[in-house]
Amino acid sequence: MKAIKYILLVLVVSLSLSSCEFEIDYKDELPKDKLVVTSFIQADSTISFSLYKSAIPGTYSDDFLLNMKGKGNIIDAMVSDAKADLYINGLKKETLTQANNNSIYSFNIIPKENDKVEIRLNYKDYDQAIGKADLALSKPTVDSSNFSIETVTDEYGGTTNELIVYLEINDNGLGDNYYKIEPNFFMNTTNKYSYPISLSSADLLWENIQGVYEENTSSMTDESSNRYGIFSNKKFKGRTYKVKLSFNMGGEGYIKKRKYTENVVGSFTVSSIEKQAYNYLYTLNKYLDNSSMNLEPVIIVDGIENAYGFIGAKNSLVIKNIDITL
Repeated sequence: MKAIKYILLVLVVSLSLSSCEFEIDYKDELPKDKLVVTSFIQADSTISFSLYKSAIPGTYSDDFLLNMKGKGNIIDAMVSDAKADLYINGLKKETLTQANNNSIYSFNIIPKENDKVEIRLNYKDYDQAIGKADLALSKPTVDSSNFSIETVTDEYGGTTNELIVYLEINDNGLGDNYYKIEPNFFMNTTNKYSYPISLSSADLLWENIQGVYEENTSSMTDESSNRYGIFSNKKFKGRTYKVKLSFNMGGEGYIKKRKYTENVVGSFTVSSIEKQAYNYLYTLNKYLDNSSMNLEPVIIVDGIENAYGFIGAKNSLVIKNIDITL
């Protein structure tokens, strides 16, 4: 997981050094390291997560060249021998003391709808991390959805294919609701080339209520995006939100030179998520969008006690059997 951070103070110092012409000599002690975990928990599904330990920024890297120069590999931050206790509705149900070969902790107990789940993590002299998820979360209502492929021509005559996704989400109006969308698409071609279509390639084409999908992006940089596909009902509580998104499928020059057809298959997930998960992803996205010219620090709001990251509930509606050919 790349989102291993440390503390607000480190962020303040980093931003100051990159945006000013003077240096700050920080001599105070840094706080104790914490565990790092992110996990969505769903009813009738296995609870699984990976566990890491934090470090001073720059300690670990997933860059091969930096690792050759002595930087620690991100794999070195993984924790595989922590004690993980699972509580459901206040009762301890299971304990794990070791992750499997893939460094993933997986409980055998499957939670049910409306269960209150709590996970307590203990590792060496780290503070005990406690994460909670309330599975009494309503499944989102999607009134309508549509998927199509359109060919777009740029100003130079080149072409690219775009997967167009249209959704109508009907909010129940019962308090503050938080949503997450996840494409699970693969593009296949008749020349046997296949690759996934990523959420990072999504562009907002239209929405009936302005500012919903991109409420968590920054205007400070052209690279800002809704990396995690999250939004809240703050602007459409009790109403229907309609949105059209475009996913880039890549281009092959001029259409007349294309010698194969393209086919998109997969599914699309719309989920309700808990507030603590939304707040973490919202502020993390803000931090990643933050410009060095912006002197205001971004505080990443964690959704787990005594740790970095979040544990939170998710209830998903999966739109299946999407199969489109250009």
